[in-house]
Amino acid sequence: MKQRNPELLAPAGKWEALVAAVQNGADAVYLGEKSFSARKNAGNFSWDEIQEAVKYCHLRDVRVHLALNTLMSDRELRTFERSVINAADCGVDALIIQDLGGAHIARNVCPEMELHASTQLTACNEYDVDVLSKSGFSRIVLSRELSQKEIENISRNTDAELEAFIHGALCISFSGKCLMSSFIGGRSGNRGECAQPCRQLYSYGKNKGYFLSPRDLCLADEVKAMYDCGITSFKIEGRMKSPEYVATVTAVYRKYLDSFSPLEESDEDILKKIFVRGDAFTKAYFTEKNTPEIMNYSISNDNLSSRADEEVLKKARQSFREGVENKKIPVDAVLLLNENEPVTLTLSDGTNTVYAEGVIGEKAQKSPLFPDRAQAQIAKMGSTPFRLKEFEFITDGASTIPVSALNSLRRDASDLLAGKRMQVYKKETYSFSYPAPKVIHNFVKPYLAAEISSKEQFEAVQSADRILVPIHLWQSITPNEKCFLVLPEVILDTKTVKEQITDIPQSYGVYASSLGMLNLAKELGHKVYADWGMNIYNSVTATRTKEIAQTLTLSPELSLQGINTIISSSQADCEIVCYGYQRVMTSRACLIRGVTKKCDCTKSVALTDKTGAQFMISGNTQTHLNSVYNSRPTFMADKLKDIKKSGVSGMRLCFTSEAPEDTAKIIAMYQGKIPPEKPAVYTRGYLLK
Repeated sequence: MKQRNPELLAPAGKWEALVAAVQNGADAVYLGEKSFSARKNAGNFSWDEIQEAVKYCHLRDVRVHLALNTLMSDRELRTFERSVINAADCGVDALIIQDLGGAHIARNVCPEMELHASTQLTACNEYDVDVLSKSGFSRIVLSRELSQKEIENISRNTDAELEAFIHGALCISFSGKCLMSSFIGGRSGNRGECAQPCRQLYSYGKNKGYFLSPRDLCLADEVKAMYDCGITSFKIEGRMKSPEYVATVTAVYRKYLDSFSPLEESDEDILKKIFVRGDAFTKAYFTEKNTPEIMNYSISNDNLSSRADEEVLKKARQSFREGVENKKIPVDAVLLLNENEPVTLTLSDGTNTVYAEGVIGEKAQKSPLFPDRAQAQIAKMGSTPFRLKEFEFITDGASTIPVSALNSLRRDASDLLAGKRMQVYKKETYSFSYPAPKVIHNFVKPYLAAEISSKEQFEAVQSADRILVPIHLWQSITPNEKCFLVLPEVILDTKTVKEQITDIPQSYGVYASSLGMLNLAKELGHKVYADWGMNIYNSVTATRTKEIAQTLTLSPELSLQGINTIISSSQADCEIVCYGYQRVMTSRACLIRGVTKKCDCTKSVALTDKTGAQFMISGNTQTHLNSVYNSRPTFMADKLKDIKKSGVSGMRLCFTSEAPEDTAKIIAMYQGKIPPEKPAVYTRGYLLK
């Protein structure tokens, strides 16, 4: 087991929450800047406030992690670079990043800066964690869907620090793999604007419920188990929550991270009172349970509030009221007192040492200043973030000074030490060179890639240039030279997937949705292709990814204009999704069982929202993950000229529930063999925005 000190990491959506976190025992806080925070609706901080936050936290031995964890377009990259420089100037300890291009910029702009891979990167197996670690991330924030055994396996195969969520709201989809808010209303979770459609009411037949809404997480009773399986940083969710919430939850977890004792019923009750969806928490996937225990079918997201009584709220507020100092740094003091010499006080926190000089020592008329009295006065540090640990008194034994002078000396020394601890250490920064855009002169006819979802569709797509076959269908078809293997968007069972890739001849290319899986497939001798689940959203990410992948399927959240910018800057061969019911969620929860009361991955169900839109849910018989699909298919067969002008190398058609004859007809439309026939309802997605 790697030697490590556990860290309690608390949220700070605004200044009061930051103070609440620090004063209730947080070892570190994470906060957002106004531009690139995955919680854009939190209060967030200006750069002046971030610098003050760093000073406040560093004085009290608390680290500051800045969340710059959204995807960035090309026009935002230089602003992001400026944010990295500002963070370095403010003395921020670490950056939490989702965008792989952003991480590359940050590594080059500030090599000293610690980088943490956001949970939005969906690191959920040892291969993903390993490649992120080798890419410069010193810490990986794991997906919230992992079990104890899965975390143990990851920990055995990495030297990186591992961070995991221990309390707060859960996403029903793997973070970074949710496009539902984005495709329904243009508010992207990957861009920090999630509208939480998972918390809305849906119907299935005559039944209504919150079928996509999970309970809140509480792992206070599993803190020791989490530490034992490899977790270093224990993260509380809640940048949108109140300071009282932050204070209460931080204090409870401080207790159990220090003691590793079983959760007491009284503390669980306090956690429920301060905030919980419904009447119970969930341990989610850590203990390998699944729905319905995880889910919260009956509680509206619009009718939630703290049920804390005034006593709980008052206690929380008292813990971070102005002037309170619960976070105490141990210091050693040396007091020197001799007659006719200035009295001096030395304070040291083990790293910093300061000296304060006071009045001239006088010969005592009655009794000298005794050690006990001197120590008692120096120990009165209640209004400071310090506490006296060791005290040494050096004196001639006959001198004294007024108590008021001694108090003044203590205050002066404390102020000097505080000032030294708050000094901002500015990390050195450099400029970044961006790929130079080049005009695309020669537009070529894009190849047509057809992704199937059933063996019945296989024969219907033979006229396509590429046939993309999901791994669980590979054995049910007879592959030909057009076939490419498509790995699941999320992979938890790496042993089985590795065996399956190994069994497939190396002549077949492999599409993968993470750097870890791309590297694995390449090591096994295959040509590899970056899938759309990698969220390639800018030219820096594209330039880096094309070093390993033959072609890149760009993010479905890009416009054709943004796509053209990426291609002209990176000169990468890029594929885009031009047809299909876009997968908008990938979930480990058995959503089908929640709707039908029966777990059956061979069946699909459709949920209807308040507008009448239907969202299909299907299961995967190999991974047992559930996928939720957009209610309307993306359709661009009548916009082929616009697609060609963007400079893409390939058009991807994603088939789900289409009958074989409809599949063949759609392919013919995109090949220009028959006129485009628009579906009754459809969307352009982001392509024409």
